[in-house]
Amino acid sequence: MKSRANYKEYILDSIFIIFVVQLARISIKFILLSQLNLSLINLIITSIISFLIVGTFFVLIFKDNEKFNPSRIKIINMLNNQSKQIRIIIGTIFLICLFLSIYFNDEYDIYNIGILILSIIIIPIFEELLFREYIWNYLSNYTKNTLIVFICITVIYALYQVGYIDIIKQYMQVTHSPGYVVDSIMISTTKGLIMGSLLGIAKIKLKDTSICMLLHGIFS
Repeated sequence: MKSRANYKEYILDSIFIIFVVQLARISIKFILLSQLNLSLINLIITSIISFLIVGTFFVLIFKDNEKFNPSRIKIINMLNNQSKQIRIIIGTIFLICLFLSIYFNDEYDIYNIGILILSIIIIPIFEELLFREYIWNYLSNYTKNTLIVFICITVIYALYQVGYIDIIKQYMQVTHSPGYVVDSIMISTTKGLIMGSLLGIAKIKLKDTSICMLLHGIFS
C-alpha cells in the first residue's frame, strides 16, 4: 500500500469511478430509449432499468473488495443492535413521508409511481452505497483524516449531479419546461452539496449507511 500522504491520487480514482458509473448509466438508458419513443413514462422506466443494471454491476464488483468493502459482510445489517433505535425512528419518519407523498399526489399513474420508486428508493440506495459506503471506505484506506474524506466525498457527490444532465435535459424536452438546462444543473449541484454534507455528517456520527439511505429518501 502506498503512503497515506499520497491520498490525492485516490481522490482522482474516485472521480474516475463516478465518471464511469454515470457514463455506463447514460449509455444503457440511451440504448433503451433508442428503441422507444421519448415520453415521460419511457424516460422514467429506462432510468429505473439503467440504475438497477449499473447498481447491480458495481455491487458485484465491490462487495468482496477489501479496499471498498473491508468488512466483507452484508452492506446493510438491519439486525445490528448498534443505532437500532435511531434506525427505527428514521425509518418510521421515512414511511410517514412516503405515505404523505402518495396521499397528496393528485395523479396516481405509472409515471408518478415510477418517480416515487426512483427518487426515494432506487437512487438513495444506489448513491449511498456508491458514495457513503464504497468510495468512503476506499478513501479511508489512504487517509485517517475523516474531515478530508468528508470534504472529498461531499464535493465529488455534488459534481456527480452534473452527470444527470441527460435526465434533466430529456425531462425538459418532453415537458417543454421553461428555463435552461445549465440553470437546472446548477440547482441540482447546489442541492447535492447541501444534501451530501448532511448525509456525510450522519455517516460520521452514526457510521451506518442504512441510516444515510433512509435520510436520503426522506430528503428526496
